[in-house]
This record gives sequence, C-alpha cells and structure tokens, in this order.
Amino acid sequence: MSEGMIRRLRKKFILTAMLTLVGVMLGISGLIFLTNTLLTRQSIRSILNYLIENDGKIVTEGNRPIEGASDEEPYTIIHFISEITNNGGNVYLSPEFRFTTRYFAVKFDQEGKLLEIQDNHISSISEEEAEQYGRAALKRWKQFGRYKSYYYQVGKKEDGTTIVVFLDSWIQVRANNRLLYSALIMIGFGVLVTFILVWFFSKRAIQSEIQNAELQKQFITDASHELKTPLAVIKANTEMQEMLEGETEWTQSTLRQVDRLSGLIANLVQITKSQEVEKGTRKPTDISHIVNETVKSFSAIAVNEGKEMHLAIDDGVQMKAIDSEVRQLVSLLLDNAIKYCDPDGKVSVTLQKKNRGIQLVVGNTYKEGKNTDYQLFFERFYRKDESHNSEKGGYGIGLSIAENIVKQYNGSLTAKWANDCIYFTAILKEN
Repeated sequence: MSEGMIRRLRKKFILTAMLTLVGVMLGISGLIFLTNTLLTRQSIRSILNYLIENDGKIVTEGNRPIEGASDEEPYTIIHFISEITNNGGNVYLSPEFRFTTRYFAVKFDQEGKLLEIQDNHISSISEEEAEQYGRAALKRWKQFGRYKSYYYQVGKKEDGTTIVVFLDSWIQVRANNRLLYSALIMIGFGVLVTFILVWFFSKRAIQSEIQNAELQKQFITDASHELKTPLAVIKANTEMQEMLEGETEWTQSTLRQVDRLSGLIANLVQITKSQEVEKGTRKPTDISHIVNETVKSFSAIAVNEGKEMHLAIDDGVQMKAIDSEVRQLVSLLLDNAIKYCDPDGKVSVTLQKKNRGIQLVVGNTYKEGKNTDYQLFFERFYRKDESHNSEKGGYGIGLSIAENIVKQYNGSLTAKWANDCIYFTAILKEN
C-alpha cells in the first residue's frame, strides 16, 4: 500500500468515525429530547385532567392539593418510571401548585353556548380571548393539543356540558427547547474536539505504515536493480554458449526463464510506480485519441491470432489525466483480452463520457466463464489455470496494475460475464 493510499484510507477512517459519532450523539440526544418532551406533555395532560375532573378548579384541603406527593418526598427513579407508565394519570403536585399554575377554563352547554369563564388564575387573557380560544379548541378534532402558547384539554361532563381548560406551559416548553439547543451546541462542540483529536492521533498512527510503505517500495526498487545484473550475465552466458555449442532445449529454456524473470521484475517496478499519485501533472487529455492509437497497436496482434476487433469509441471524450497512465491502462486491458480470448473469438472496446469522467469497457469471448469468481482476477499473481497462463506468458499482475491506475482517478475496475463474454469496465473520474 502506497503513502497516498494510506492517507486516503486515513481520511475515509476519519470521515466514517465522525459520521458514526454524529449519528450516535444525535440519536442519544434525540432520544433524551423526545423522552423529555413526552414526559412534559404527559405532565401537562395530567394537570389538565385534574382541572377538568374538578370542574376547572383547584380543590384544596388545608391549603394543600388533595392529591399528590408530599413535598418532603424526594424525586426518585420510581417517580420517573411512574411518570412514563401512568399515561397521563395522577400527577405529583407540590403544595404551591395552586399558586404557580396559570390556567383558564371555558365552559359550554350542550348547544355550544357559553356558560362560564374561569380566569382568576391568569391575567394575560381577557374573557373575549378566552371564549375565542375555547371555541377554536372545540373545532379541532384533537381533544388534547397545543393552541398558540397554551396546551388545552377538552372534557365532557356528566351533565352534558363541555369544559375546555387552557394551561400556560411557557416555562416547560422553553425549558424543553433550551435542552434541545444545549444538546445541539454540545454535539457541535464534541464533534469539533473529537475531530481535532482523531485527526492528530490518526496522523501519528499512520506514520509507521507510511514508513513501511516507503521501505517496501525502496526494497522492490533496489531488488529489481540488483536482480537485473545477474540475469543479464546469465542471458549473455547462455547466448554465448549457444554461439559456441549451438542451441539446445536447455539453453532455450534458460533464456525463456530469464526473459520471464525480467518481465516479472519490470511489472513489479511498474506496480510501485502505478501507486504513486501525480495529480499535479494531470492536464486535459483527448482520451478518444489515446484509446484509438492504443487499439491500432494491438490490431495486428489480434488479427494474427484470429481475433475480431469491435470498436465503439466516442469522439471528443476528454478529461484531466496523465497520458502515459491512460495508455498503460488501455494496453493492460487489451493485452489481457487478446491473450485470454477464445479461439476465433472477438475483442470489443467501448469508450464513452461518464458524468465528470469516462467509462472504458474492454471485453472478449470467454465461454467457460459463467461460474467464475472474477474478483479473484484482481489479486496479484492469481491464476485460474497455471498451465494455460504459462502458455500465454502472463504474470497474474496485469489487472492488479490496471486496478491501481484506476484507483488513482477515484474510479473502479469491475468484471462481469454475460452472453459468453467477459467485460472489464474501468470508470475514471476527475478529482
């Protein structure tokens, strides 16, 4: 894995971590806010039900509400669970309930005529406004709800009259909103702090991996140079032996293996180079021209092997790219398609514009590929049939190199089989 790939992986990790954190924090905060909202509405509804049951009055006995908990009793988890499960039943009322509760009640007869207005527990509503609020609540299909800054409850009495009680819940609603805004601010602050910490520590964590990647790259480069000299000597000695003693099966075998090792070393070096990102050197490039030129260079090989070439290359397809990278990608896919195409089969090349990038599809006839796992084709040194691949002279890393090139363009390289043909689709995107 190259340094550029490690850095991109780090960015993906940070993005995934931050999205997960935000999602979890929003979920927990939302659950807390929702629970608090439901409990607040339930408490309000309990008070409204109490007032309706007492005909819009706060019934007292010894200057205390006749129902509720003692002011000396602490609020415990039992009370919390009771508030959640009582579904608007009895509410724990404080001794100051009748002094702190701001409400008004409007009573109507069976025909909807106004009977009574109780507004001695509120000063901000006139009798005309109280009647207007009451009639507006009656027109609604919900018996409990919110109207302007008040919560209301509509109750039917046994004598056929209807009473509508409005409770001023401005303090509770404001406290609930304050909880929401506080949670959002804390989430924003927590996400910012977490992002800074994750960015800092992840940068330190990948330093060792970057060093390892650099060492691996340096090892491949050094090893390739060291191997070239003995291979050149072996090849020269073998050729000299053939000049002195004539060609034999053994000398030809040695030369073939030397060429094979030389090609393998060149491909290993190419893998290392293909992982290097050179975004700064990318410039507007005529992809159609490059693909056409590369196809022409392979046409003679395809004809000699009895393969048909089918082209569908759109004109004027351009994107910011490095000329040599695109040529290498097309060459690798075409070389693979011609090598592994069925005898007397066909090779197809399709190029078209794809959003802000391009789509290149190279296919070849492959009748035996129906039940093949094509994802394995992108693994380095993978060979489905050792003897078959040996005859073709492949190393099992061409598609891996092609995949590395595609990744440099934030694209993808996929393979699929359809109608006795295998198709490799490369999508390249502009950054």
